[in-house]
Amino acid sequence: MDHVPAIPALEAPAAARAISGDVYAFHDPCVLGTYLNLLVRAEAQAEAYEAACRARREIDRLDAVFNWRNPASEISQLNRATSFKASPDLFTVIAVAERWREQSHNAISGRLGQLLAAWRAAALTPEAAIHRAQQIANATVTLDHSARTITRPDPVHFDLDAIAKGYIIDRALDATMTSAAGAMVDIGGDIACAGQGPHSGQWQIALPAPLSTFDNVPAHGAFSLASGAVATSGCGPRDLHGSTTRSATIDPRTGWPVAHQRSATIVASSAMEADALATIALVSDEAATRACLASSPGAMGRITRPTGIDWLNANEPQALPIRYEQAPQDDYKSGWADGWIVNVTFTAPPKDMRRAIALRSPYVAIWVSDAERKTVRTLLLVGTFKEWQEYNHVWWRLNRGNTQKLLDGRSMSTRGAGIYKVFWDGVDDNGRPVKPGRYTLHVETSRERGEHTHRQLEIDFSTMRVFDAEMPVHAESGGLHVSMSKF
Repeated sequence: MDHVPAIPALEAPAAARAISGDVYAFHDPCVLGTYLNLLVRAEAQAEAYEAACRARREIDRLDAVFNWRNPASEISQLNRATSFKASPDLFTVIAVAERWREQSHNAISGRLGQLLAAWRAAALTPEAAIHRAQQIANATVTLDHSARTITRPDPVHFDLDAIAKGYIIDRALDATMTSAAGAMVDIGGDIACAGQGPHSGQWQIALPAPLSTFDNVPAHGAFSLASGAVATSGCGPRDLHGSTTRSATIDPRTGWPVAHQRSATIVASSAMEADALATIALVSDEAATRACLASSPGAMGRITRPTGIDWLNANEPQALPIRYEQAPQDDYKSGWADGWIVNVTFTAPPKDMRRAIALRSPYVAIWVSDAERKTVRTLLLVGTFKEWQEYNHVWWRLNRGNTQKLLDGRSMSTRGAGIYKVFWDGVDDNGRPVKPGRYTLHVETSRERGEHTHRQLEIDFSTMRVFDAEMPVHAESGGLHVSMSKF
């Protein structure tokens, strides 16, 4: 959870948009190292804005507890102490993490701070990784529930990112619901909702194709949830490391990145439970996952592998009714010859990362046009509500008859704050292959009553080849890195 200075609110009230009658949407691209989407159902915009501000204040408060990257945070203080009296929030999450560690036979662990730091510094050997993992697993952590005291041995540095994010989502939802008729909190693709949703009283959750590492992968299906939470662990944008793919999840039993290609989507009563169970389902085998699900009343899930889908505690479509919007594709084929794809990484404007109070989050459109300047493919919309994209008047003028359908939430693996990784597979917006030739990548950004930028990068796709091209980072429009590789 990257440290973000506390701010009094998400956006000024004028930035809230009624997207469905009395449902208002708020977005922040830099929260807990990822993004925040918040939908609030309220009688008026002022009430929705007040509820959103309450949620953001709760997120900022808990970030000061769990953000190990901040030396002043409570968890950083714990990691410097042998014995520590914890706040109720920190003690609760560590106790839950230790319970799941024991129950899952170490398939999930909140103790891996030093191991993860070693991986960030350099790639470990299998021998070094398992040695560190065994030291951590065999260490004795003592929790005194009456005094809220935690005793920590040297090998253990707590890193609670996964479970803590779920806990923060739950508390943010509670804060929102004190003055809202309904709400959905989405932080980095992990979602919790409560109250009256806009779809017959429910909230619609979209599921991107589960085994992709890109932000713009099309929706694979969707389901409705009245209340509860959903979390996905598995393939995601954080798995891309340059031109290679490596899981961002470390197996606590081996100290090694999870090797198998798998995605787990779990529905549970709380985001903290869903986050923990999704990680267990990603790391562990089916029998152990089923045992953990059985201990969490009402929890159910879907495990996707290249070979097929397994339903856990759910008889699809009765218990977890997922409506498939397109059939799963076992043998994906790019529109380009021999399976080539274009990788595009967009870095948000640096101002957003500083989160100045007076600065509004930008509305971003990234698209491809052909030699005749006709739009071929829209790759990314940030602020995807129809009214927001009108501020990007170049994209809007070209695409006003083909605006993207609103999806209330997308349960997907987490990506980094301000970083969007998308791909172009050589097909247009209708799924038809395009001809090799020269194409132009467009990046358009705008702010409500603020700056507007439109930058272009022309690239020759006449022949399929490995290459890198760059649009340098700009203070208002961000930056773009483009490469080509085989899928």
